[in-house]
Amino acid sequence: MNTNSLVLILAAMVACIILPGNIQGQRPLDIDEIQVIAPYEPSISDAFKINMNPSIEDTARVQIDFDYRISPRMIHTRYELEPITPARMRGEPLTRLYPGLVKGGFGNYQTPYFEGFYNSLRSGDYSYGIHLRHISSGEEVQGIPHSVFSQNKAGLHATRYYGHHALSGGILYNRHVVHYYGLPFPPGDAGNDPKNPMPVIPPSASDIRQRYELLSSHLAHGSHHSDSTSIVHEIRLRHHWLSDRYNSHEHQFELTGHIGRETGMDPFGLARKQYLELGLEASHYYNRHVLDTAHTGVYTLSPRVHSYFDRLTFYLGGHVAFENDQGDFSLRAHPLAGVKVDVLPERLTATLDISGGVERVSWKSLSDLNPFVMPAPPLAFSNVRSRISGGVHGSLNGRLSYHLHLNHSQVDNHPFFVRVLAHDGHLVGYPGLSWLYPFVVVYDDISIMHAQAQLSSRWGQRFKLRLRGDWYDYSMGEQERAWHQPGLLLSLNASYNIQDKIILTADLYGRGKSYGAVYESFVIPVAPQQHKLHDFYVDANLGIEYRYTKRLSVFLNFTNIANDPYEKWLHYPQQGFGFMGGASFAF
Repeated sequence: MNTNSLVLILAAMVACIILPGNIQGQRPLDIDEIQVIAPYEPSISDAFKINMNPSIEDTARVQIDFDYRISPRMIHTRYELEPITPARMRGEPLTRLYPGLVKGGFGNYQTPYFEGFYNSLRSGDYSYGIHLRHISSGEEVQGIPHSVFSQNKAGLHATRYYGHHALSGGILYNRHVVHYYGLPFPPGDAGNDPKNPMPVIPPSASDIRQRYELLSSHLAHGSHHSDSTSIVHEIRLRHHWLSDRYNSHEHQFELTGHIGRETGMDPFGLARKQYLELGLEASHYYNRHVLDTAHTGVYTLSPRVHSYFDRLTFYLGGHVAFENDQGDFSLRAHPLAGVKVDVLPERLTATLDISGGVERVSWKSLSDLNPFVMPAPPLAFSNVRSRISGGVHGSLNGRLSYHLHLNHSQVDNHPFFVRVLAHDGHLVGYPGLSWLYPFVVVYDDISIMHAQAQLSSRWGQRFKLRLRGDWYDYSMGEQERAWHQPGLLLSLNASYNIQDKIILTADLYGRGKSYGAVYESFVIPVAPQQHKLHDFYVDANLGIEYRYTKRLSVFLNFTNIANDPYEKWLHYPQQGFGFMGGASFAF
């Protein structure tokens, strides 16, 4: 043990003996109680806090200015075509077509019927066709003598396609025989009337027979391009020759032309495309009958511009017509304008049109409408001073479509048919017809309000339905009524296909009341006698066809089921209940 350790031990022993009291190893501390009421957050009050990232704004700017050039070099690359495995496309087989169809039948009133068609099949080079038709009746209507008729028709047409053009033509012959059987008085009573030159002895069939023969032809050339910016044109030449049993003739030569082209956007950049169109028409008529000849014509020019927007299309143009009345020329001009708006695409489309024009009332148009008109009736120029029309059309769903239309027209020289007891020179040169009182044509300046509503529905290929109604309101100038024109026309057409074997059809036609007029004379201004032709009636027709095979079928049709021999023309009742059965065969 060293000296330092011994000294420390001795000092400790002396201290224990000298110091009084108790000695404790640990004394309790005097500490106050502390209660913590919030988390302890130490902070340095004098510290400087930076709330954003520091940034240094350098006022010295460096502007780079250098010149560069691009030197293009062509790099030759190699590529190899990898063959594409051809895809096998499996389409549906084409439906077999038959070039020929014959259809024939026989009905009451001794009515034979035959119709035949023969057409070319699918071809991109040409098409042609032949049409033959015959129908006649050998039994009188309600016992009225010689109220029989016959009609024969034969036509041929052909078209040749080459490149973007097509050349077409055709010829048609139509022979229509009727009789003026609508006598205003019974033969026995007529002989006692001094004003009525009709003999007591009933006329023979040859005395009251009328035979129309029509030969018409056309030749046309037109273009069709897939490129919408290409010029589209069409030129067509027509001719018809009409003659009758009383040595009356009419020739019409008509040349029509059309040219147009799409020009893209308009100069102002508003419309997405425009279409310019120019139409030309020249019609010349030569009429000859036993007393006179006449050369007349109408020559028109119709420029238009069409503008197409996203949902709006409109056109502006004009119609300029030159009338040639036996060498006397007159000029008439009418504005043309229209707009179409797709309010709801494929659901609701609204249209508005303003138009007008001039046309020559021809003997052909009058005899097609009423075959009991007098030979070579007086003809005139019909001038549509204005026609304002508007409507909406669209589809309610995939199966129901609608069409609502309203138009108002002001027409000068609108033709109507009346009967005159004293011919007053109208039938001079036709002594055999002086007591038959055929219909005479009178002209009047009128206003027409026409409203039309149509609904069409289709469920696949099985069921089809169409409803249509037409309402007319005439404001007459000199005539008291719109003779032979009903104020209401209704129609319902329906067909139902049962398993492609049985086809049922129903056609109902409603016609409002109409009136006819009988004048004592045109020379003496006396109001005509008005005759009500009929009240509202419905002409119901039903048909059934049974397809024994795809080529052979039989049919049975019923007409005028109500057996109402109504008069469409004054004193000319129609046939009552009729039926016809027959068959058709494709080859």
